[in-house]
Amino acid sequence: MAANVNAREDQQLIYMGQFDARIRAYVRSLITPELIEEHRLKPLGQHSDQLDRVLNYFRRPPKFGLYSQNTFEYQIIALPVTPGAGPEPLDEQIFTEKNQAIHAVFLKHVHELQEGSE
Repeated sequence: MAANVNAREDQQLIYMGQFDARIRAYVRSLITPELIEEHRLKPLGQHSDQLDRVLNYFRRPPKFGLYSQNTFEYQIIALPVTPGAGPEPLDEQIFTEKNQAIHAVFLKHVHELQEGSE
C-alpha cells in the first residue's frame, strides 16, 4: 500500500512539472514589448486579457516583491522571506515612486521567466 502512495506522489510531481513547463511556455509567448509597455504605463488597475494572464502567473507564488521601511522608498526583495529574518534586498536600487517599483518587480519576473529553466 505504501508503495502505491509513493508511486502516486511521484506521478503527481512529474505531472506538476510538465504542467508548469506548459504554462511557462504559454505565458512566455504572451510577453511582447507592447505588453511590457502596457504594464509600465499602468502597473495597477484594469489590464488587457494578456497582461492579466501574465500577472496571474507571476502571483502564484511570486519570487520577487517590494519592501518599504517607510512610505516613500521601495526595494525589490526575493520571496519567500525566511520566518524570523528580515527581508534581503536584491540590490541597492531604491525606488521613490511606487508604480516604478511595481514595474521593476514585473520586469524581474519577466526576466526570470525568459531566462529561467523550463
